[in-house]
Amino acid sequence: MSLSQLTIYGAGLIGGSIAHFARNHGLCERLVAIDTQAPHPSDPKELFDDWAVTPEEQKRALRDSELTMMCVPVRAIIDQLPLVLAQTDGVVSDCGSTKTAICRAVLAHPGRERFVAGHPMAGHPEGGLMNASQDLFHGRRWILCPEGSSAHALGLVQQLVLSLGAHVVRLKDTEHDASVAWTSHVPQVVASTLSVYAHQNDALKAAGPGFASATRVAGGAEAMWGDIFGTNSEAIGRSLSQVGRALSELGEQLQAGDAGGTMDILAQARAVRALQPK
Repeated sequence: MSLSQLTIYGAGLIGGSIAHFARNHGLCERLVAIDTQAPHPSDPKELFDDWAVTPEEQKRALRDSELTMMCVPVRAIIDQLPLVLAQTDGVVSDCGSTKTAICRAVLAHPGRERFVAGHPMAGHPEGGLMNASQDLFHGRRWILCPEGSSAHALGLVQQLVLSLGAHVVRLKDTEHDASVAWTSHVPQVVASTLSVYAHQNDALKAAGPGFASATRVAGGAEAMWGDIFGTNSEAIGRSLSQVGRALSELGEQLQAGDAGGTMDILAQARAVRALQPK
């Protein structure tokens, strides 16, 4: 693909990774960053043809944008998406971790059909532009929620996603939020809880690779996860309650000397893993 201008709204890990690939593979004639502050001295500012900070600079950048990718936290997307759609005639997509609240924010917007809700299932324990990589999305799922989007907008965003090496998965916004509650949000809560309680019980002196693997994502960034928990609380709470009931039941069985239920859940997990692509 060859875009006249690709605009990265939020030059952090996700936005920077898209930018690196676009620059190295000639996906656009012009690559522009929109951010709330000027680049840090350690950031590769030369990655972009322009860096827009002030409202006037941002308005000018959006005016000329063929495709704008919003790569900022969910609350910022909700707040800024209506204005972004009003200031550009181009296509807009986002990379937010929840979708229902974002889609609701522009439900009646006159530019709604130019917006495609999206979520790349990729990341890095450390954020920031300095950790961006053009290979971040290779082989990863990238969820798109096409309801309300025009065929042109969806086609353009899907073309970018495929160019980045990701696999497109289409879901409704509500389906997305219910699914990532299980696959991303609950694991964050469980990993963080396990990490804290192991410390409180003075057990970390016995921690090995298994514990490190199980708690790798623990303690996620407050800004990002506060938005996630605030905009997907019902689905996360429902899933956590289900897990909690299951763990409580297994705990009671084990305290009574019965390991049958625990061994059964391990067997079920092995069967599930066998079904997943290698």
